[in-house]
Amino acid sequence: MSTAKRLEAVLFDMDGVIIDSEPLWTEAEIQFLARRSLSYSPQLKAVLMGRDSREAVGILIEHYNLSESVDDVIEERNELVAGLFRELLQPIPYALDLVKSVRHSGVKTSMASSSPKRLIELVMDKFSIAGLFDLVLSGDQVARGKPAPDIYLTAARELGVIPDNCLVIEDAPNGVASAKAAGMRCLAISTSTNAAELAMADKVVRSFAEVDLQLLQDLVQSSSTRE
Repeated sequence: MSTAKRLEAVLFDMDGVIIDSEPLWTEAEIQFLARRSLSYSPQLKAVLMGRDSREAVGILIEHYNLSESVDDVIEERNELVAGLFRELLQPIPYALDLVKSVRHSGVKTSMASSSPKRLIELVMDKFSIAGLFDLVLSGDQVARGKPAPDIYLTAARELGVIPDNCLVIEDAPNGVASAKAAGMRCLAISTSTNAAELAMADKVVRSFAEVDLQLLQDLVQSSSTRE
């Protein structure tokens, strides 16, 4: 007789899930390229979203045939983003309410973001949310970035839960692919791209106003559903 699945941990991506940062990443890349008299290519957005800094910057360097090193580009890009975060960053509506609801229910919480640790810490400090997460992982703490499953498998291992009992909340195709490769259920929110691009997720929503703890539990316990 099989054991019923139960929700033991919710693993939150950060950019586009907890914070409304994807437009700020785009603005940082526009500013970075403008300094070099280059124009931003909007088609790169879906390719870059969800990837760790080294992979994303590697794609930028190759696409624009830049002669600069990956480390130098990462440093400048992060400085631009950090400045925008300090000035303009806001949470995704209802996101922090959902994190608090999960946390208060006794279900474990993790932030598992491709962003570098310094930017995650900036966000934690800006919104005073470090206490809402049992575990925080950044893209520079795992060997392979999303869409590889490393960050989510590491989160499950460090939280002491099995992947089957984890639910990931993502906003990017690369992140959804990472969650599914880790053997986890995935709820996607279409804050950064359209629902069709997120079709690998078990469910896609437009807003966290549509999401409560019961929905998250149902997604882990039931078969795949999509809006």
